[in-house]
Amino acid sequence: MSAGDLKVTIDDLYAAYAEAICDDELERWPDFFTQECLYRVIQRSNQERGLLLGPIFSENRGGLIDRVTAIRNALVYAPRYLCYVVGTIRVVESDGATARTRSMFSAYQTIAGGDSELLMVGRSFDTVTLDGDAPKFSERVVVFDTDRIPGALIYPV
Repeated sequence: MSAGDLKVTIDDLYAAYAEAICDDELERWPDFFTQECLYRVIQRSNQERGLLLGPIFSENRGGLIDRVTAIRNALVYAPRYLCYVVGTIRVVESDGATARTRSMFSAYQTIAGGDSELLMVGRSFDTVTLDGDAPKFSERVVVFDTDRIPGALIYPV
């Protein structure tokens, strides 16, 4: 795959990922990951100190499916919409089978009947598996800049 084709493929993955979250099609979200994967959302201050504690953590697709099930059936929260905006996406390196990528993002939430507010901004550090029919995240580490999130982090980013 040429560098240009790789960039288009990676950009499409990030766009489809953001669309699934923004369109409230969370049942599709785990499909963007390999079966064995790492998904972590962590505060920048914890990341920089080497602390792994963060509001969302999963080591496989089953954990992501559990998160969606909890959002749909178990968590109690005010209805909301999420707008996940992916900025710059860069392919750091690729060996043909995987690509290490990073991106910058902002996430806004609108609680039903309320105003939109900035939920978080940050960066992601990802590994994308390029084997198979479609690229998938095998590792996604989302690092957000603030020490606290307004309200609660319900939806994935």
